[in-house]
Amino acid sequence: MTRGTSQAAVKVASNTTELRTFDLPDLEQHPEGGLLRVEATGVCGADVMWYPRVGEPRTEPTILGHHVVGVIEELSDRAAYGLSLAVGDRILIEEYLPCGVCVLCREGKYRMCPTTTVWDENAIRYGSTTVSREPSLWGGFSEYLFLHERSVAHKLAPSTSTEQATLILPLSNGIQWIQRDSGVEPGGTVVIVGPGQHGLTCVVAAQQMGVGNIIVMGLPGDEHRLEIARTLGAHYTVTDSEEALRIVRDVTNGRMADAVLDLAAGTPGVADFALQALGIEGTLLMAVWPDDPTPIPLLKMAIKKITIKPVRGHSFEAVDAARRLVESGRVDLDILCTGSVGLGDVHQVLMDLQNPDVRGEMIHMSVDPWR
Repeated sequence: MTRGTSQAAVKVASNTTELRTFDLPDLEQHPEGGLLRVEATGVCGADVMWYPRVGEPRTEPTILGHHVVGVIEELSDRAAYGLSLAVGDRILIEEYLPCGVCVLCREGKYRMCPTTTVWDENAIRYGSTTVSREPSLWGGFSEYLFLHERSVAHKLAPSTSTEQATLILPLSNGIQWIQRDSGVEPGGTVVIVGPGQHGLTCVVAAQQMGVGNIIVMGLPGDEHRLEIARTLGAHYTVTDSEEALRIVRDVTNGRMADAVLDLAAGTPGVADFALQALGIEGTLLMAVWPDDPTPIPLLKMAIKKITIKPVRGHSFEAVDAARRLVESGRVDLDILCTGSVGLGDVHQVLMDLQNPDVRGEMIHMSVDPWR
């Protein structure tokens, strides 16, 4: 194809985005990949978290966005073989670019592969690799993305709505954390702290597996999100921790919860609440990890034999399950898809999602680079 250009929204400093234009890669020079025409990219909580921080996810300018949906426009023979894909395929890609040969990759734990970790400046990963690394197009807030032969891709049905397709990765996190990591079984009890995008997809995952008591805890001002949680299947929603403890105690006849998911703060206060809310051999899953050391109340944990488990992303199987759930139409997920913006509005949407006074009705936002 004739070489062209791609416009992208680039994070260049704390809370600062520039629209830049990049040359599309020549696959003769980059035979390890292809070119994905981006349909849309979902805005993740990680994008929102990284945007105001200096040096995160990288110290150099970076194209954010890693919940990417698009159509393959060009593909080298080498990449076509490695990916088992072809030009014209519509796909969703995960953020990871694992090596594929280490022990972790061979065990299916590719999201832990050191070549794709967000904490290594030399690793490559969609949405957190600097534009100085050729061929620059490593993030979804762009018209085109470089499709590396090590990409983890999932084919999408042509009929799947673009907005719901960009929700598949957050939904896969909910499925991974609730159905695979939490230890909760059908009929059990789970407390979800934080009714944001991931908290609400955890509600969907819990409802789909038949969790008996789904309790969602938010803050005053989260009423709209808590209403959505009830619509999606939450049995109880609260904004007061003491009320949450009372509900857990009542619905379990004092046995308390099987799992608590902290999707909001990662603070000692939430951990203390979780240790009260959990029953014997319960599990506290933490999706938020503060920079500062967190006290661990070992005695309280030992008394109940509590497991604390940080969660990190999703497995291939969880993404595939999320894709099948979205494509089945069994759940009305449009309620979570609350808006789409163009590249010129990336800065504003990331600022709005940082602002508690503005973000209330914004759940899952996506970026359409062709708007």
